[in-house]
Formats: sequence, C-alpha cells, structure tokens
Amino acid sequence: MSKSNDPRVVAIRANEKVGRGSCSSIDECMEDSEIVKTLDELGIEEPWRAVDWALKEERLFLEQGLNQRWGEDDDPQLKDYETFNS
Repeated sequence: MSKSNDPRVVAIRANEKVGRGSCSSIDECMEDSEIVKTLDELGIEEPWRAVDWALKEERLFLEQGLNQRWGEDDDPQLKDYETFNS
C-alpha cells in the first residue's frame, strides 16, 4: 500500500470511522493513489471535504449491505450500520 502525503488522504486515514484500522471499505479496498484520483475527479480539494466524502461513501456502502440482511435485529449488517452511525 502506498503512503500519500496528500493532506486529503492524511485526513481520511486519520479518521476513526473510515481511516486506518477502521475496517471500512475505504480502509480495506482503496489505495492512497485511488483516493487521490477519486477526489481529484470530484474536485474535492479541502481535507475536511475529503473526510466528508469518505464518511458518505462508507455510509452508502453500509446501507447497501442492509439490503442483504436477513431481517433480525442482531444481524451483522445492521450492527455494522448502527455502530458506524453512533
């Protein structure tokens, strides 16, 4: 995994919900270079906006997982979503 000095990536990687060690989809699936490319394509320049984007992306990822849940109150997709939103 590459390590970026881009302040937007540094801000995302430092965030407790989507950053390093969070097991978020961004943490697990996106290289720093992919994050930079995506943010550039979206015109996101400020670190706080980058974090906002990452949080929205992760929330959408978790919401999509809710479509696959079996419907019990203790299923993993619902627990992950609730934890993220707390």
